[in-house]
Amino acid sequence: MHPLSAMLRKLAGAIKEGKKNRLHQANYHKMVLPYRGAFAHNEAMRMLVMGAGAIGSVLGGLMAAAGHRVTLAGRPAHIMAIRDRGLRITGIWGDHVIKEIRAATTLEGMKPGDFDLIVIAVKSYDTIQAVQAAAGVADDNTLVCSYQNGLGNVEVIAATVGWARTVGARAIYGVWMPEPGIVDVTVIAAPTALGVYAPEAPETRVRRIAEAMNAAGVPTVYSSAIRTVQWAKVAYNCALNPLSALLDVPYGRLLETGYTRSIMREVVQELYAVGRALGVPLDPATPEAYERALFEKLIPPTAAHYASMREDLRRGRRTEIDALNGAIARLGESCGAPCPTNALLTRLVHAREHALGVPA
Repeated sequence: MHPLSAMLRKLAGAIKEGKKNRLHQANYHKMVLPYRGAFAHNEAMRMLVMGAGAIGSVLGGLMAAAGHRVTLAGRPAHIMAIRDRGLRITGIWGDHVIKEIRAATTLEGMKPGDFDLIVIAVKSYDTIQAVQAAAGVADDNTLVCSYQNGLGNVEVIAATVGWARTVGARAIYGVWMPEPGIVDVTVIAAPTALGVYAPEAPETRVRRIAEAMNAAGVPTVYSSAIRTVQWAKVAYNCALNPLSALLDVPYGRLLETGYTRSIMREVVQELYAVGRALGVPLDPATPEAYERALFEKLIPPTAAHYASMREDLRRGRRTEIDALNGAIARLGESCGAPCPTNALLTRLVHAREHALGVPA
């Protein structure tokens, strides 16, 4: 057994906070692409964010600040703080206070046709309940977008509203909530990607939504291969989240030792075996290429970031491990591609939840 305490030594020569923020700010301005659409300038989109926690509040808040008609639906403490003081967004995307935004704890009084877009931003284990509630305020023209981590969320949405109205998103920026009413953007690895799954889906409309989000200050592009980029994000989350949470270290520390590097490699190799067995078009095409990208390009700009799974454990909340490593392990079992490392990490996170008294 190797001493895990070696993983917990302090980062030597840590980057000073001011320098780090300037670097992230510069990267952010490079990622916000020049706007070349008409949606954000001439039309106000009506958007509902279901599960407006940290990431949903950033998206909804910046869209509201850009003139769109946004409703946030979330937990009482956060919603009451927004009603009292407005929504404050801080961090690498600037300091904003948004007061022209509707905040609600229920969907009471809302009706079908009120929204052009419903964004599902709840934890994966709450997706079914959130989609069922959202369906009551959607009509045949309402698109429903999964702005979530993990696998299985878009299938739940499509089972309710159909694939033609289901939109996928790959968001890869970090946000946390220091206190109700305030959300802080800490890091971004790549622009958010939006895309559709069905040939009959309104691709042009979703492209305009992506343009509107980008124009509002949330770096966003349209992807014609949304399933591929989502699986790449799942690989990122599966490799990093459970280790960051269990070892209580930021992503950068996971590169410091061969122990964690080898675990991350095994996670990625198992995921690629499952993806191939299921016919998922993966990019990069090989696990070795993805590992190089993860270690050399994806982790370095997010080196100081902790996984949201770690925050869940710190706050005694249920994690999304079953939609990440647990989903890969289950899919692997069903298609004959064993995933022992993903299965072990899933069991370890559940064991940690149990030790902390987190309800199953």
